[in-house]
Amino acid sequence: MSAVGLGFVMIMLVEGLLTIAAGYLAVGIIVGLLFVTVFVSRLDTAAVGSSIFFRITILLGCILLWPYIVLRTLSGRKINQPTGDPSIADHE
Repeated sequence: MSAVGLGFVMIMLVEGLLTIAAGYLAVGIIVGLLFVTVFVSRLDTAAVGSSIFFRITILLGCILLWPYIVLRTLSGRKINQPTGDPSIADHE
């Protein structure tokens, strides 16, 4: 393969990776904004009535970890809810 052909392949590879990264971040921004405005109070009782500064602080993590946030939100289990596993003692 010539240097010109290899350069073209590398450009296409980088463009593809940047497109995937942009899509991941676009979905992350949407999920993150939805989570910090609507769902954080539903999933974590400690976040009820939290300030805008708290929500801004967790927004970046929500954007980057959006697949986990979506799965956790769809499961419907609250953060502070007992798991039902008898081997895990509930601390009161």
